[in-house]
Amino acid sequence: MSDAERIKKLEDELALYKINGAVGLYYELNRLVNQAVQYSRGRTIQSLISGDEKGDKTFERFLALIKSAKEHILDMEEIKIKLNLTGDEEKDKEKRPFVSRIAEPRA
Repeated sequence: MSDAERIKKLEDELALYKINGAVGLYYELNRLVNQAVQYSRGRTIQSLISGDEKGDKTFERFLALIKSAKEHILDMEEIKIKLNLTGDEEKDKEKRPFVSRIAEPRA
């Protein structure tokens, strides 16, 4: 591995540490909730329960998915309030944590 490749790899790794994990979690939960909603839009109750006679667990899994999405939404609301997030992912990820701001050298 060349020095340039090694430096690029280390810079990429360092960038991961600069991202606020709580902000990343908020947007990851948002993605999961959106996927659950998208999945549910493509289904009807009839299609979910039609396989139950054969022991299919589709309906039970769907209910668990909806329940976890609800829990994710509650978690997201709490995170959004605590971190004062705007809903603009790029803008929120650019915000630097308080600890990083106070650690800057002062001139």
